[in-house]
Amino acid sequence: MPTMRLLAGAEGPKHEGEISSCAFGPESMFVLSAGWDGCLRLWEATTGAHVTGLQVGTKPVSSCAISPDGKQWLSGTLDGMLARWDALTHQQISTFLAHTRPISAIVFSVDGRQLATASWDRSIILWNAAREREGRTLTGHSDIVAGCRFTPDGRMLVSWSHDGTLRTWDVGRARPLTALSGHNDRILSAGLSPDSRWAASGSRDGMVKLWDLVTGKEAASATQFEEIRSCLFLLDAKHLITVDAPGTLRMYSIPGLQPEGELAIQLPIQYGELAPSGAVIALGSTDGRVYMVVLEGFDGSPLVVTASQINRRTQTTLQKLIGKSNVKQAYLCRCPVCGQTFDLAGGVPTQEVACPSCHRKLLISAVIPVGQEH
Repeated sequence: MPTMRLLAGAEGPKHEGEISSCAFGPESMFVLSAGWDGCLRLWEATTGAHVTGLQVGTKPVSSCAISPDGKQWLSGTLDGMLARWDALTHQQISTFLAHTRPISAIVFSVDGRQLATASWDRSIILWNAAREREGRTLTGHSDIVAGCRFTPDGRMLVSWSHDGTLRTWDVGRARPLTALSGHNDRILSAGLSPDSRWAASGSRDGMVKLWDLVTGKEAASATQFEEIRSCLFLLDAKHLITVDAPGTLRMYSIPGLQPEGELAIQLPIQYGELAPSGAVIALGSTDGRVYMVVLEGFDGSPLVVTASQINRRTQTTLQKLIGKSNVKQAYLCRCPVCGQTFDLAGGVPTQEVACPSCHRKLLISAVIPVGQEH
């Protein structure tokens, strides 16, 4: 059974005020935080040590993200401005008014081609990541949209709101699918399982609910007694961790939401985020620091991942001479533990596959087409 362990906090610079958002880089080595002091700050995931900071402006930064290639930081502010920053030079790349009210979330799709922002203006916008001012607006919530996430299979976006509902959206057509209702208070957080089967939501009144995204029905619920700041599925797709405002992490089994353990760190928590590696949780505190919780004890369980389908151009010796080539479909898998990307030579396996580098067992749940191999 997985266990949780808090790393000792590191001294050094911190936010002057609470942290509103955290985001890991693609390699899980660093965490970006957004603060109400108008700053972005970068932290080491292994130690929790502060690395660097960037003053975005005078307005509080309400959300942040790191681009899939790790080269850019994104910030969303209380006045609805969405900006991109060079991660090395800290120079601003672009900025524009994305929403009329604060931006509550910035998330990338699995293939990195789309970006979604959620806002207090009750809307979500799907942006073309390469041409960021081209957006499609999703409306339907009647109150602040607290956050959103793309499902790992890339087909849907799930949003949650202070109106007490989750909504699912068809990403390709930018249309609503279902509304999931059952909470009696504001939904403050939600998460999606790595196999795209489940969504979990947590509300201000301490209620945690598990939703079946296939049937659109509530599958289970659990009652806590504090505001739920984060709902995080582990990469084994068998466990859910919730984080409440006073700093207690609780682990549940899926799908029954049976309690399996807890860790009380006794720190006021505003936000929690799971690393792409699945091994670390970053907790943004109201004291201005990011704290790291290490997940241990589930090395034997296969991790659920998404594979990529690419078009690979090949040439024989003769084809090189006459300027022709063949295009074949190939499948790639990236190990979340060691970061190794490898070919699935025999196509997409239906059984577990071992990473050739670290030998971690992986289970592929979906395949996303990404186009031409670069």
